Amino acid sequence: MKKGFVLGGGSYLSQGKQLFVLALIDLDAQTPCAETIPLSFLGHGFAFDPTDRFRVALFEKKGPGAALVDLRERRVLGPIETPAARRFYGHGAYSQDGSLLYATESVITDSFAGILSVRDAVTLRELGVIPTHGVAPHDCLIVDDGKTLVVSNGGGPLDGGEPPCVCYIELGTGKLLDKVVLDSPLHNTGHIALSQRGDLAIVSAPRDGLPNPNEQLGAVSLRPLNSDVVTVKRPPSVVQRMRGETLSLTILEPSQIVVTTNPFGNLVSMWHLIDATFVGKLELQGPRGVCQSLDKAWLLVSHVLDQSVALTAYHTANRKPAGLVISPSYMSGSHIVCHDLSM
Repeated sequence: MKKGFVLGGGSYLSQGKQLFVLALIDLDAQTPCAETIPLSFLGHGFAFDPTDRFRVALFEKKGPGAALVDLRERRVLGPIETPAARRFYGHGAYSQDGSLLYATESVITDSFAGILSVRDAVTLRELGVIPTHGVAPHDCLIVDDGKTLVVSNGGGPLDGGEPPCVCYIELGTGKLLDKVVLDSPLHNTGHIALSQRGDLAIVSAPRDGLPNPNEQLGAVSLRPLNSDVVTVKRPPSVVQRMRGETLSLTILEPSQIVVTTNPFGNLVSMWHLIDATFVGKLELQGPRGVCQSLDKAWLLVSHVLDQSVALTAYHTANRKPAGLVISPSYMSGSHIVCHDLSM
């Protein structure tokens, strides 16, 4: 099986001007290197069309930017627009049959109330909205054969705002099926991942309203199927390095290891999904996105290297370097993802 293409959003300065790109790297090439597609915004989250693997919807975090991109032709097909009273919050997903495109958005004029917008996947015409049962929604995953949406609501400010939560929502009705609230009020709910059997992993930034947020601690919280959510607290030598946002995550199956990044702590940490024990760490400057190659043989991390942003590969079996470092990767955004773009 091939290792696939790695994709990631990024920005960089050129002649004093900030440029935005979607970067792609073919891991199976004889000499992998980054190619870029120009964007008008910093791409955050990806939603791949299940009916066309070369079509992806890209979303900006906390802004109006979103677009459809043709990965075969390496070009932007057009923008995805939202009303001025709303803004995208970074993530989206297609329905299982590819007919609908969902996006997490917040209503600026309504205290950032969370909605999941529903658009026709072809025309991009908005068909309606579904409440996310929280405020400032961010990440979202569709599960249960397309019947259920799992969404993280980042929550309002610490002083009087709505609490952060992860909600399970019935897509057909908008009904709230389950709500997961963290065991600490000091963290929001950011990015999420689900294991094959349904165990939930959550990474968090410090809650809005805390002073000097980059000096506060982020978090990793784990909720095994049919169990309570637990935020990791040991060992202190690792947890105290999780400054600022715990940014990106991936779950290694079948070892049930959750891999997370902390850019300000220069830390990639690993935790057992079921019992929340510490497994190991990687020392990297400014690690950001993390994902796995399609064949699951490599763990890939985007991170700062000298004056650039690099992509480094590790063997998933032992988390040792795999001998691949690509710099520049241009992948300075929050996420990287591996995808099949073979012709």
